[in-house]
Amino acid sequence: MMMSEFTERTGFEPTAEEYAEIEEQYYKFDGDKDAFCRHWKKNVGVEGICEARAAKIAQLRSTALETEKHLMAEIAQRDQQIARLEAELDREQEWQPHEDEYNVRQADYEKLDADSTRRELTDDEAADMIAKEFGFERSRITIIREVPKFEISRHHRLRRVGTYERKPLFDAWDWNYIRFNVRGNVTMSYEMHNGELQLFRS
Repeated sequence: MMMSEFTERTGFEPTAEEYAEIEEQYYKFDGDKDAFCRHWKKNVGVEGICEARAAKIAQLRSTALETEKHLMAEIAQRDQQIARLEAELDREQEWQPHEDEYNVRQADYEKLDADSTRRELTDDEAADMIAKEFGFERSRITIIREVPKFEISRHHRLRRVGTYERKPLFDAWDWNYIRFNVRGNVTMSYEMHNGELQLFRS
């Protein structure tokens, strides 16, 4: 019996997988096509197929959940292995804090920041001060409030590991700090430290 014949006699169109099971039942049935279809409608019918579909969906969901649990466990295990290997690699490379010798050291900035007499400038105050003191066009100045934080390995490789906060600070013309960029054909980065202007190397 073809699927089209079954659909014509029962009014139900099964999936290919469902019809394969129906066809197997038909071959085992003692009767002709019409008798089988009447028997199927009475004893199985659309309700029975729907129940079978619901059971199949539940089974697939259960299998999917088990597969997901297994995959999550594998991912967690691999993440632990990666973390362990990364830690071992870090120990082998002996990473240490690193600062460019041409830039203002974080320790020097922190001494200024710890001074109770210093004050934090707004971006506008800092930009006005830079423009007046060094002659840069005011509209091209952008105040930068952080510097990159680096580490260096024993193989002299650098990696960025975060940032240090660098607020613009002023106490006197020989006790201050402002980090800023000046936009132009090429954007230049500077630090004013204790009244002196120097290029910032990043």
